[in-house]
Amino acid sequence: MARPHIEFIQSQALPWQPAPWKGLHEKTEIKSLSHDNETGECSVLVKYPAGWSRNGAEYLTVDEELFVLGGTLEINGIQYGEKCFGHLPAGYQRRSSSAQEGAVVLTFFSGQPKAEKGTAPSQLYDENRLVERIDALNSPLSQDLSALGVDQTGGDLAENLTICSHLLFREDPYTHEQTWVLSAPPLWQGGVVEVHPVVEEMYLVAGELVADTGLMVPGAYFWRPPGKRHGPFGSKTGNLMFFRTKGGPLQTECPPDGKSFTWTPEHRPILPPEFEPFGKTPGKESLCY
Repeated sequence: MARPHIEFIQSQALPWQPAPWKGLHEKTEIKSLSHDNETGECSVLVKYPAGWSRNGAEYLTVDEELFVLGGTLEINGIQYGEKCFGHLPAGYQRRSSSAQEGAVVLTFFSGQPKAEKGTAPSQLYDENRLVERIDALNSPLSQDLSALGVDQTGGDLAENLTICSHLLFREDPYTHEQTWVLSAPPLWQGGVVEVHPVVEEMYLVAGELVADTGLMVPGAYFWRPPGKRHGPFGSKTGNLMFFRTKGGPLQTECPPDGKSFTWTPEHRPILPPEFEPFGKTPGKESLCY
């Protein structure tokens, strides 16, 4: 299996390790959340130390998608502060990068990350796929979830989600894969079981999420392959969740043979063997990394 089902791991439990990519993110540390051992595609936390910088024309041979959890990252003079998002396609020209005060950035690479000097070949870079910067702290949220495949004219799913708000960061113009944040209010209960035909990936930025696999706190992460039943969900505190899909836009089915929601689920995460030592007990930390 290229990427195993992970549902869920608290990122605080994972160790920081030196970034493994030569010529890229040197002197940074990462936490590997999930990894495709066939393509090199990965989801990681990157910790940039204070004073980190790179200069000179270069580009990556793969897409880099980023969401800043803390601190500030600069790329080409553009400041990515807390809760800023960017999707920089393969071949995007980089002239400078820095993190003068340090930063922790949720980062996704579409393949084995590699930096090349100079300017990318014209056939590599597609400006139509660029989302240079969105500041979530200064962008309006929407309760119209039709962009996420939710029919709000009725049904159990619409009934459970209409009180939630979201901000859609991107939808790929070719694959229609999506990235967004979703905010649920305190005492929210989403009392349905869901199934998606695409990969759904989530990082819990703030608040709590009660799931059928246990209580998630900030820093919880899952990578869910297509066709996996999950839910129902709830949140006593309210929350902020960062989501991505792979394989197309979000679509949701609600099987009629669901199960009852409980505020006190058993802690029983689904983990690959290498993560089992880090996922035996619930996380209690307040920071999301």
